Amino acid sequence: MQMKKITAILTALTMAAALLAGCGAGNPAQTSSGAAAAPASSGAAGEGGDAKSVVVVFPQGLGDAGPMDAMNENLKKAQQDFGIEASTFEALEAAQHEEVLRTYAREGADLIITSMPATVEAVKKVAAEFPDTRFCSIFPLEEIDLPNVTCVDFSIWEAYYLAGIMGGSMSDTGKAGHVIGAEQSSLIANYNAFKQGAQSVNPDMQVLLSNTNTFDDPAKGKDAGISLVDQGCDILITDCAATGLGVIDAAKEKGILMMGDSNPHYELAPENILADTLCEYGPALYAQIERFVNGELESGTYYSSIREGGVGLLISPEIRGSLPADKQARFDEACEKIDQALAGIQSGELVIERNIEK
Repeated sequence: MQMKKITAILTALTMAAALLAGCGAGNPAQTSSGAAAAPASSGAAGEGGDAKSVVVVFPQGLGDAGPMDAMNENLKKAQQDFGIEASTFEALEAAQHEEVLRTYAREGADLIITSMPATVEAVKKVAAEFPDTRFCSIFPLEEIDLPNVTCVDFSIWEAYYLAGIMGGSMSDTGKAGHVIGAEQSSLIANYNAFKQGAQSVNPDMQVLLSNTNTFDDPAKGKDAGISLVDQGCDILITDCAATGLGVIDAAKEKGILMMGDSNPHYELAPENILADTLCEYGPALYAQIERFVNGELESGTYYSSIREGGVGLLISPEIRGSLPADKQARFDEACEKIDQALAGIQSGELVIERNIEK
């Protein structure tokens, strides 16, 4: 299968400096967190009768302040910029994916975009049935070898390694809690990378894993966060989309530090959130639509990593004034170590492997 770098996508990312600036203040103004949820199906015709029809099928709920919201906002932007007919559908159950994709393909959608590993099998089957319909899968975690399918993947575990350096540096108890939304290989890889980063600064660091089995239930996230704190964790990190909003509530209630995933969250808890791991889901979606409209969308897999600028760790610009003096010193030291690790990853001297063994 043809393999490509995603560099072309990232030329449009004005947030790249913030993503990869280590412990600089960053520039959150470019993000799309906190987007309002769209109706289950919405769309507006573009200018002219030959507008391209683009459908985005969300496997997780909107309102996650994370990847779904980021993609939804960038779909709206693409609709305005390119005059496409844009529609969305929230297919939250795995059993829905195949039939939803098939329905839109039958109705004549020009481009159907999905995301996350849970939708891959449905994409494979339906794309094979409709060879004249273009499909795009964002973060599928595998190659889809079909001539009408484009994939975009992220090396997000690299950002979790950097987050681990922060977690290992800031913990007093030597225990961190890692909350995931499912036992998927991608999330286990992120957990292992976080642990590796934490143990690079504190070899005795323990990282407890909590699987909520949901990406859409903040109440379960809060329960998981409180349980981890009760087990001695004084650092939390999320990898569970909207479920992570409940983990933030737990951190605020228990008065501990944490890190979020996918989008900046520090405004939700400025005294608790140290950083967020970031994947540019939204700009990746926008770039594929732009390519499609311009007749440049090809089959194959585009990869985005720290070296390309589509993955990173955003340090909260709000946290400095909230830390006591002893923690501030450790925070500053952690920032230096993160910058060193970042430079190593960018140069290729430091390679963070994708380890999916639990």
